[in-house]
Amino acid sequence: MTVTVEGTVVSGFGTGNEFVSLEGYARQFRAVLGYEPYPGTLNLDLPHPIDTRLEQLDPVRINGWRDGDRSFGAVYCYPASAADADESVRLHAIVPKRTDHDTSTLELISPVNLRNRFDLSDDASFAVRVESESSDTG
Repeated sequence: MTVTVEGTVVSGFGTGNEFVSLEGYARQFRAVLGYEPYPGTLNLDLPHPIDTRLEQLDPVRINGWRDGDRSFGAVYCYPASAADADESVRLHAIVPKRTDHDTSTLELISPVNLRNRFDLSDDASFAVRVESESSDTG
């Protein structure tokens, strides 16, 4: 099953680069997704909350972990592809269990800088096809 979502590119809080680079997450991204994400996320502001649409799909789970007194929540990852562009770029839609974003923001990770790869700036429209993990072929 595939869900296509279209949103507007927006700047985030600047914390995505920190979190995807933390070794507790980076190690799992390498092992589970097969790549180390570019340090940062591409944020899409959606016209409707994404959570109910993604409930239809099966994610791969990146487990939460602890570093001393600090704990980090799980992250649900869904294989995705650019709907109207180069599909060879690997990317995942991610839904962190803990986030400062509301449910109308979808975060994307990839081994490449997605803004540069697709020549995106704030307010650009971008659509992605999000799939269940079980339907991922790559």
